[in-house]
Amino acid sequence: MPSKFYTYILSLFLLLPAPTLFAQQLNKVMDLHLTKKPLAEVLKTIGKKGNFTFSYMSNAVPEDSIVSIDVERKTVRQLLDILLGEGNYQYKEYGNYLILQYKPPGAFFYVTGVVTDKQTGQRVSNASVYERHQLISTITNNDGFYRLRLRDKYPAAAISVSKDLYNDTSLMLLAAQDQEINVTISPSTRTLPTIEVTGYSTVEKTWFGRLLLSSREKAQSMNIRQFFADKPYQVSLAPSFGTHGRMSGQVVNKFSLNVLGGYTAGVDGVEIAGGFNIVKKDVDNVQVAGVLNITGGKVHGVQVAGLHNNVLDSVTGVQVAGVSNMANGPMHGVQLTGAVGHVHQSVNGVQVAGISASAGGKVEGLQLSGAFNRAGDSLHGAQIAGIFNTGKEIQGAQIAGAVNITKGTVKGAQIAALFNKAHQVEGVQIGLINIADSTTGYSIGLINIVKHGYHKLSMFSTDMLPANVAWKSGSRQLYSILTAGMNFEDKASFLVGYGVGREMVLRPKLSVITEFMISTFHMGEENENSQLYRLTGSLMYKPFKGFAIFGGPVFTMHFRDENIEGKPYIGPRPGADYPGFNIGNTGRGWLGWQLGITIF
Repeated sequence: MPSKFYTYILSLFLLLPAPTLFAQQLNKVMDLHLTKKPLAEVLKTIGKKGNFTFSYMSNAVPEDSIVSIDVERKTVRQLLDILLGEGNYQYKEYGNYLILQYKPPGAFFYVTGVVTDKQTGQRVSNASVYERHQLISTITNNDGFYRLRLRDKYPAAAISVSKDLYNDTSLMLLAAQDQEINVTISPSTRTLPTIEVTGYSTVEKTWFGRLLLSSREKAQSMNIRQFFADKPYQVSLAPSFGTHGRMSGQVVNKFSLNVLGGYTAGVDGVEIAGGFNIVKKDVDNVQVAGVLNITGGKVHGVQVAGLHNNVLDSVTGVQVAGVSNMANGPMHGVQLTGAVGHVHQSVNGVQVAGISASAGGKVEGLQLSGAFNRAGDSLHGAQIAGIFNTGKEIQGAQIAGAVNITKGTVKGAQIAALFNKAHQVEGVQIGLINIADSTTGYSIGLINIVKHGYHKLSMFSTDMLPANVAWKSGSRQLYSILTAGMNFEDKASFLVGYGVGREMVLRPKLSVITEFMISTFHMGEENENSQLYRLTGSLMYKPFKGFAIFGGPVFTMHFRDENIEGKPYIGPRPGADYPGFNIGNTGRGWLGWQLGITIF
């Protein structure tokens, strides 16, 4: 009979985790020839021959039973099945102890064994061994051993063995008794199918996947590629610690609740996590996480995360995250992000981000961000950014606090406080500086540069100043004017100004130009500063390419600075010699003239 010390040790063993070695004592082979001996004595004999010690509760084994046994070359497991009855006890090893536990009907049974390579005979480590109906799995250790603990309420068990680069192997077992099954698996020799390279990764290879999933979970995902099950629900504390255990990554659930985080094959309903959700395949309907969601397939519905969403395929619906949203495939719907939203392919819908919204392909809809928007291909809609917008082709509007850049054609509007640039403009540019290669529209700004557009230098005289020069750039439809002029008298007067103009071609060599300019005018005396507003209409004649003569009437309005209001003019009032009218003490309007030449 085992001592009290052994009984005490047994109680401790029952609370300890399962050992890492499999069936070392149970696989020992021996001969046994005993007649009419108490069971306790027979067990001691077996232990002595096998160099180990049995441990069990005294009331669990009928020690006083008289038994006889006469066998040769039987394993310890087989001897115990003969003595105790097959399937009545569970055998557990711990170090040099072999623990016997009575197994009541309807409890569990164990399947153990070794997985080997059929061609080489070598033991295969990291192979997945699983039961398809109970969704219970394990992975072989470095020696190829495995151990499955299965419920015996089913009449049979469907055991499968899967390993990356090997053919799947399946077998059926009768339940209700512990058994040892050694399995050989064959390396896969089939031709790999042709697949489309999409650039998509797997959730296990993402940064968060590598961080949050164990090596066993990653290995199992690589091994089991063809088997997936549908279940109504699952609840987990963390990956592998839940309703479906280590098989959670192979199950598609209708409802999934993950306290800290979960790892599943898919969602066809609702998934909620306090921390994170990692899904290998598709999500349909709703996925919500306090921190992050990682989805390996498509998302159809609503995806919400406190920090980050990452979808390795497409999104159809709504994606909301406090910091960042990512989608490797196209997006149809709405993406709302506190900081950065990015879609690797096309967007059909709306992207809103606190810092930047970007798409690698076409955008049909709206990009709205606090700083930066990017469309990798064409944009049909609008980009609105606090700082910068860029796109390939624009059909709609680009509105930015600082800069808009379009690599191709703008059919619509570019509006920026500082700078607009496009290859071709078929609409309007409004900004401090506007640049285009060519335009059939309008550029409105202080400086308008069109590479294949309107570039003219004019030198002319007016009724006010004999020497004036103006640089005109943009397009015939609308060009900007930078102008300056002066006289050469003792008390020199001068002006600098800005304006806009338009040239209307009447005949190949004859045009009408209309211009409006605003200038600051210094009248030759200290503090004699004033403003000029000039509207001109001139006829321009081009006798040959690169040269033109122009002239015509000018309507001018002149106003002195308010700080000298009430003081008399030091010199003659401007325009006094031309037909016009006075505007109070500080202003006058009159009809004058201009005449000059234009080159380029």
